[in-house]
Amino acid sequence: MKFSTLLVLFFTALQSARALPEAELQRYIDEAIKAGGGEVVIPPGVHLIERGLIVKDAKKLRIIGLDAEETVLKLPPVAYALSTGTTAAGATTIPVKTQRGFKPGMRLKIEADGELDSFTKKPKPYHLAIVKAINQDAIQLEAPLKFPIPADTLIRHEDAPNLIEIRGASEDVRIEKLTLDGGRVEADPPIRGHAQLCAVFASGTYSYEKGPTGPKVKKLGISRCFIQNCHGRGIALYSVEGAEIDDCTIRDTADEAIDFDHFTTKSIATHNHIARCHIGVELNDANDCLVAGNEFRDCATGINLWRWCKQPGLNEGNLIVQNVFVRTLGNAVQIATGTKGNTVAQNEITNSGKNGIIISGESQIVKANKITDSGMKAILIQEGKHEVSE
Repeated sequence: MKFSTLLVLFFTALQSARALPEAELQRYIDEAIKAGGGEVVIPPGVHLIERGLIVKDAKKLRIIGLDAEETVLKLPPVAYALSTGTTAAGATTIPVKTQRGFKPGMRLKIEADGELDSFTKKPKPYHLAIVKAINQDAIQLEAPLKFPIPADTLIRHEDAPNLIEIRGASEDVRIEKLTLDGGRVEADPPIRGHAQLCAVFASGTYSYEKGPTGPKVKKLGISRCFIQNCHGRGIALYSVEGAEIDDCTIRDTADEAIDFDHFTTKSIATHNHIARCHIGVELNDANDCLVAGNEFRDCATGINLWRWCKQPGLNEGNLIVQNVFVRTLGNAVQIATGTKGNTVAQNEITNSGKNGIIISGESQIVKANKITDSGMKAILIQEGKHEVSE
């Protein structure tokens, strides 16, 4: 059915608030993408997402809930185990003291040193294995371990999904009025999913060495959403251009609430409420982004701007302005080595556990910030020459 040149797909059974099968949700999304654009309206209910909704090469797609608080997309409990004792390389059984959710055929991500990373020249902080069978106190593997496993090592599902994943040459995708729940509960061990177990993960094609190698995801919009209980990021953007994240509440994420990551440019985060997250907003190899008018409460770090890739001209021209930070455990704003020409202005910082603003890199502009009751310094310059005023 056409409506204003968009295909509108509307679900029935609104009064019953029934949970929709994940496959049905994915089918409606795929039909809208195939039609060249559309609106997928999700009714109230708790809709379990076990494999992750995939949005690829979409144009003018809108995914919207009828009620932001009552329309919930939720990941199941995370699959994980903790090893007991030390397991030697060559073993085919891993003794565990607790485990949940593993099945034969699953790939395991074992968070202990593995093979040498070609980029960092250091051991990768994980290695992989495949489950053959599960016993109450052990995991049997299809092949011998290549690396040892120390006691109390976290083991989790290598292919754990994101709630919504946006890939390819997608443009003008909007996500609105949804609760996106990562399924994390207080008893879970600390798992930072990074590029997994996120509420929204969007990525164009790129490499650390070459930068973007294909189309960026463009004009992604996320607004009026509640994002909560994620092991990974609330919102993670890699090689994205022109994203807008506005008027969302993001709380209780084990990783970053909002992540502007490798080669993300000209993207904004405005008027969001962020609470009890590991990092409120991270900018890593991001350029010309705006973080403005947000409120950060009880996060470990408020905003973290830093460098990973080595290409020239990264981590420049970002604006951090008119935000409010209350009770960060560490620094409210930290700007790392290898960044240049970023502005931190007119922010209000209260009760930071460490420094209000800590500065490295070159030619940062820090001015007109109101900083009170810092655990250490209001402003600390670690390196470089900058324009700094209280």
